[in-house]
Amino acid sequence: MNLGMIRFLLGRILMVVAVMMLPSIGVSLFYREAARIALGFLYSIGLIASVGWLLGRKRPKEDDFYAREGLALVALAWGLISLAGALPFFFSGAVSSFTDALFESTSGFSTTGASVLRASLTSLPRSLLFWRSFTLLLGGMGMLVFIVSILPTFGSKGIFIMRAELPGPTFGKLESRVSSSIYILTGTMIIMMLILIVLLRLGGVPWFDSVLLALGVAGTGGFNFYPNSVAHYGSNSVEIVLAIAMLVFGMSYHFFYLIVIGKGLKVLKSEELRWYLGIVILAVLIIAVSLLPYYDQIGTMLKDIFFTVTSVLSTTAYTTVDFRPWPVITHVVLLFLMFSGGMSGSTSSGLKVARIAVFLKSIRQEIRRMVNPDRAVPIKFEGRELGNQEQRSIAFYLMTYLGVFLILLALISLDTKTFASAFSGVISTLNNVGGDLDLLGPAVDYAHLHDRTKLIMCLAMIMGRLEIYPVLILFSPATWRKT
Repeated sequence: MNLGMIRFLLGRILMVVAVMMLPSIGVSLFYREAARIALGFLYSIGLIASVGWLLGRKRPKEDDFYAREGLALVALAWGLISLAGALPFFFSGAVSSFTDALFESTSGFSTTGASVLRASLTSLPRSLLFWRSFTLLLGGMGMLVFIVSILPTFGSKGIFIMRAELPGPTFGKLESRVSSSIYILTGTMIIMMLILIVLLRLGGVPWFDSVLLALGVAGTGGFNFYPNSVAHYGSNSVEIVLAIAMLVFGMSYHFFYLIVIGKGLKVLKSEELRWYLGIVILAVLIIAVSLLPYYDQIGTMLKDIFFTVTSVLSTTAYTTVDFRPWPVITHVVLLFLMFSGGMSGSTSSGLKVARIAVFLKSIRQEIRRMVNPDRAVPIKFEGRELGNQEQRSIAFYLMTYLGVFLILLALISLDTKTFASAFSGVISTLNNVGGDLDLLGPAVDYAHLHDRTKLIMCLAMIMGRLEIYPVLILFSPATWRKT
């Protein structure tokens, strides 16, 4: 393990994080907030930049950097980034508990959207509201992938970082030239966000709210800044625009890249896209049939269902209606969507549609083998046959996910009153879904939890964002051996 190189790169990463806080100071000055708010950001920038300079001032002579260094760097960097992001909340005095500030920061960078500040949202300074939503965008885009693209320091080492951080199975799509496409993807996301901001403003949403909503959708984290979420605006057009946007941002970044470079027809051939849209349509139909007795207007019912389905599947977790009184079958469908998440390579979290599809095909393959043991039944996905290693990696990830889920469930249950709260808490954090602590029961805030539980949830959020293995590898003795 090349600890010197990891230390050096962590320092450079922290210095970039410090720069990312500058727009929030601009927001604070624009809205003429109390001086302590801007000073809180300045103190944070000074401390983060100083630590970053100390760590990164001397480049090590040995610059060997391979897969295990990439995995370790990603896990350590996300922990440091979350700590750094908590400083403005704490130094400004807006959040008195550093644990709460860390929870809020981790929730943002991991694109979870869970919050301990629900009771004080209306009094939170706008610059901090902007910062917490901005962290959603940074985390969703892939903070380290973004840094790799702007810092020549990384060079060819960047491919190991991208492999560790990009969400979902790649099935061979990830290549070294991915770094050159970051600029295209970033530009495309910014343009899409600007279009969404304008559409929301045309729908009557204030400019500042439009920016925060667009940041939440692009990062598929959906921090709420009103107690009743998107329902606050009472606008059908706003809800429809957001629902479509959440559906789009739940798709793979790879699609946006192909469209921009003129290969959009390949997007239509994507098998994962067909699965993704099929899940959306099937979920809407099942819930619609269940809710027919509950609605007088079919159009309103379909709008509410479509918004809820796209919000949950993309793990954005904006809401327009309270779905807790809905029939149990709708809760089962929504739970499946929470576990599934969006497409691989998207900003959404969860197991990913690609893994769900391959897992279901594996079950079908095993059934066919049992019926006819001598028959060779290959599994094909995205137009090619999957190798044993790819199938094995998906199966092991699902088993690892289940094991981590159960351990987190046991730990969180020590501080919750009901099984539903503990179960929902794990889904909310490990799957980066966000929302209330009890997703399908009475509204419960995270604020009342013990600091120990909040820290466990912070770890769960980072594990969910990085898909578990980069964090687990930190606890392996083999990771830290010199050879």
